[in-house]
Amino acid sequence: MSNNEKMPGTANKPRVSLLKRFFLQSYSSAIVAIVILVLVFTIFTDAFLTPFNIFNLSRTAAVYAFIGAAQLILMVIGDMNLGIGACGALSTVVMGTLMANYGMGTLPSILAALAVSAVCGLVIGLLVVKLNLNPWIITLAMSFIFNGLAIGSSHGYSYEMTAALTWAGRKKVGMFSFLFILMIVLVVVLYIVFRHTKYGRDVLAVGGNRTAARLSGINVNWIVVSCNILSCVFACVAAILWASRTGTASPNTGSDWMMYSIAVCAIGGIPLLGGSFTALGFFCGSWILTMVRNGLTMLNVDVYYEQVFLGAIILLAVSVESVRARVAEKMM
Repeated sequence: MSNNEKMPGTANKPRVSLLKRFFLQSYSSAIVAIVILVLVFTIFTDAFLTPFNIFNLSRTAAVYAFIGAAQLILMVIGDMNLGIGACGALSTVVMGTLMANYGMGTLPSILAALAVSAVCGLVIGLLVVKLNLNPWIITLAMSFIFNGLAIGSSHGYSYEMTAALTWAGRKKVGMFSFLFILMIVLVVVLYIVFRHTKYGRDVLAVGGNRTAARLSGINVNWIVVSCNILSCVFACVAAILWASRTGTASPNTGSDWMMYSIAVCAIGGIPLLGGSFTALGFFCGSWILTMVRNGLTMLNVDVYYEQVFLGAIILLAVSVESVRARVAEKMM
């Protein structure tokens, strides 16, 4: 074949511009939102891009990423965990109790908290697959149990964290927090798992169509149980990072995590019906939520109205992504 000849079917194939290819990606609206937020807050505030604020943004975004991951792992299979915050509270109380009351070291206490969270996820997963009840009902019920255990065992008191634990929440790496490095590792691992492993592909298949996944030989019950375990483990990691950031392990940890976890995923373009995941969108979702809360504080917006702005931004993000998806479908 000569250099001037072309393969059949390629002669009239239109070239797709870089802009169009970017628009077709589900994370495009999240990236545009970040650029707009940075410009707005930089123009209307004096300290938004200062090194100190970037450090605060990076460590808060990292915690939100792990909170979002706890919801994400279930959203990709079409489920949801309403007990993320309660599991985080129970985990952090276990860790604090072992450190303060029993003199256990930092690492053994963290491992014990992770083990407790894994058991919590296992119980939720088994109840979901064995009772065949709506996960919303089961996780709602379990959230009351987890919260009751956390508050009852601690009597509402907080625990001081060791210097070894608070080091992670206060350590700087350049202008960024050390927790931000953990966030990058999390996003990369999620990308690799969902893109290049059989387990990740099975999870997405279950989220896309459970009946088809079961008929293709995938152990759907195992996927559901394992995702619930991972969800609670991620919630525990988020609670540990939260404690390292604040210096205390409190039974009130996670009281608003359910809303934030859904916000990170929704803003990042993760569909509620499952079957899809975008690492970059998830990463952007964590940053958008963090920048909005930080920027509103710098603009001296009344804290009592903060929830109004957050709700409006989530609604706007979901609406923009819906419109983008419909337009992109017509362009393809």
